[in-house]
Amino acid sequence: MKIFKKNTEINWSEDPIFLHHTGNMFGIGCSVFSEKAIENINSLKQRKDKKGFIILFPEIEWLEKYQIKVPPKIRRLIQQYFPGNLTIILDDPENNFPLVSDQKKVAVRIPSSKFLRDFIKKINVPIVSTSINFSGEEPLKNLEKIRKQKRRWFDLEILPKTINQDEIKPSTIIDYQKNELICLREGSIKFEKINKSFTSPLILFICTGNICRSPMAEFYLKKLVVEKGLNFRVGSAGFLNSDVRISPHSFEVLRNDGIDASKHISRQINADLISDSWLILTMTEDHKKSILEFTPDSKYKIFTLSEYCGKSFCIPSCDIDDPYQLEIYFYREAYKMIKERIDVLVKKLEEYP
Repeated sequence: MKIFKKNTEINWSEDPIFLHHTGNMFGIGCSVFSEKAIENINSLKQRKDKKGFIILFPEIEWLEKYQIKVPPKIRRLIQQYFPGNLTIILDDPENNFPLVSDQKKVAVRIPSSKFLRDFIKKINVPIVSTSINFSGEEPLKNLEKIRKQKRRWFDLEILPKTINQDEIKPSTIIDYQKNELICLREGSIKFEKINKSFTSPLILFICTGNICRSPMAEFYLKKLVVEKGLNFRVGSAGFLNSDVRISPHSFEVLRNDGIDASKHISRQINADLISDSWLILTMTEDHKKSILEFTPDSKYKIFTLSEYCGKSFCIPSCDIDDPYQLEIYFYREAYKMIKERIDVLVKKLEEYP
């Protein structure tokens, strides 16, 4: 078994089969267009049909490239959970993947492993991925056992230098039928959480301390969501220690607009909040960069509030400055900027089905 390195050239005419790691599970895979390799994998696994293959793409844009049909509500889930350990059944109306489709439907995922995504981009071909086991048996989850027991299954080993084998978990697989989600397999992401995001996506505002700007954004949007009957949850968080009340000036500015924010208590952003959010809107570019440094896989759902609402709001800057410890005038100005952007945001939200 050859080890894939940065400059390795792959001879696709030999229909290679490779060992890989999605970031969550070890898998056996090949080019999605290699009939011979797919047949060989089925033979190795002692499987009788082509069902059970997942197509791995390196980025969302490839779904459009291969004309995969993505309903608007599913696009939100993709934005929230890709890259990650969620597999979604989608329509392949042009039958671009006949070797692995089932009635023009395919299972797709963007793996959490950047190493594997970079490999797929390098070869410029989607790959299939399935568990390493005989059909009906438990998948192998230990690399040492895989190399010892199944070494002859693979022509190539495509693995990063380090793999966290304590986090080996299968993906959750969902289907979308008649405007409802169906759980085909519950993996590392709880279906209950996915379904909650599907029916009522979470919009999260971020500022430094979660006591000035982001609570003003949160409570103003909450007011509009109720007034317009929109199915969105709204929250806010910051980077500093939590359990602090809203700043007196922010409370006063909201109160003068007929909004009671007396129950607001600040909270610190964390991995669970990021995962649970469909859309994360920051007050500054630095906030956005900090979150992306912490969770780079969240790139599809993190924007500054100004950026998300339109380029005109980013002249000369996308930032909404922090009024912390300044006179109330600066809080009013920050709130005015926030309201202008959220009014545009609401129009966008009203367009969602």
